[in-house]
Amino acid sequence: MKKILQTKWIKRFWNFYLKNNFLQTPMKKQIYFVNKDFQFFPELRLLALKAAPANRSHLLRRLNSLGGVKLAILAGIFINSENSRADLLLVGDKLKKARLNNFFSWLESEIGKELNYVVMPTEEFKYRMDMYDRFVRDILEYPHKKLINKLHV
Repeated sequence: MKKILQTKWIKRFWNFYLKNNFLQTPMKKQIYFVNKDFQFFPELRLLALKAAPANRSHLLRRLNSLGGVKLAILAGIFINSENSRADLLLVGDKLKKARLNNFFSWLESEIGKELNYVVMPTEEFKYRMDMYDRFVRDILEYPHKKLINKLHV
């Protein structure tokens, strides 16, 4: 009975948004996409972005479980900035590749989008900072959030 109620609720939800032109479907198929011309699209997009990837406490726990992360900077999709060069910058030593791959797979599945991320050792990051590397400076100068900052950047 519960599944039937859920299905009815979902159908009502989809029909409401189709009727109000927020969702569109080509030729009445079971494929839906968001109408970017919808009057409240920017507000709903911001709401969804704030809610979806924003479970930062869980993200922080997952980052800490990687071990050795000294700097974690969120940018791009995490702060609703489309002109960022990367979504996530991780700096640390002795980070295991398998754990990183699992972490990024989990994170991409949580967000529902492929991420642009950079992982580098501490020594390379410090060298790039000293050399005023454009990539690192862009990430630090544009809007971002620091989840872990053991390097005091």
